[in-house]
Amino acid sequence: MSPARISIAATLTLLGGACRSGPPAAIDPALAALVPPAATILAGVNLAHLRASRIRPQFPTAAKALLDSLGSAQSVLIASDGAKYLVLTRGATLAGATSLSGGVAGAGSPDWLGARTAGKNTLLPQAETLAATADIWVVAAGNANLPVGGNGENLNNLLHATQYTTLIVRLDDRVALEAIGTCSADLAARHLEETVRAFIGIGAGATARQPDLSGVLRRVRVTRDGRAVHVTLAIEAAQLTAVLKLFGVGS
Repeated sequence: MSPARISIAATLTLLGGACRSGPPAAIDPALAALVPPAATILAGVNLAHLRASRIRPQFPTAAKALLDSLGSAQSVLIASDGAKYLVLTRGATLAGATSLSGGVAGAGSPDWLGARTAGKNTLLPQAETLAATADIWVVAAGNANLPVGGNGENLNNLLHATQYTTLIVRLDDRVALEAIGTCSADLAARHLEETVRAFIGIGAGATARQPDLSGVLRRVRVTRDGRAVHVTLAIEAAQLTAVLKLFGVGS
């Protein structure tokens, strides 16, 4: 083969390899491989963006403590079924964590920790899409039970009306949240939309003597697109603590 043909062949080989490789996975494959198939809730955090965020000083106390506990971790992936849980990190070891293969550390329920998975978790495709653009993301199956209390139980009631629900949080000068509940049919989505609107209206009225909460609830926007119900909200970082308290999630 002539030098010219060898050069052309080598170039085509390199181009072919580049096309096949594609962009890197949004979720660390080493972490994704350890997600139990039984997990009905997956969550992740873009730690680099959170550490560099200009509004980090305004994070709720619990959020800052969690971020500090992750030290220099590069990636974090959380899986749960509402009772059992697993926290997977790369680049740092959590207190009480177990070192797993590939430089991954894990903490959580003993029978999930380091267990060999019998198959791929069905929520991972949705999780991969969310992780590519969000600073914080959550995807939950419709039969999941979120670990919340008090008014947070309303979230579980809404979740159970869907096939699955996603939540993304983006942090810039403000905190932008978008939850999308995907239902089995248009009629179910319409009912969910009406229920969400009712809950928001009731909540705004019930918190009338708490202007910070009432004001936040009145800024929630609810729309429907076929089987999907979209709930969006943009707030100042200082208002995030109030929102979390409303749903019984830490402080």
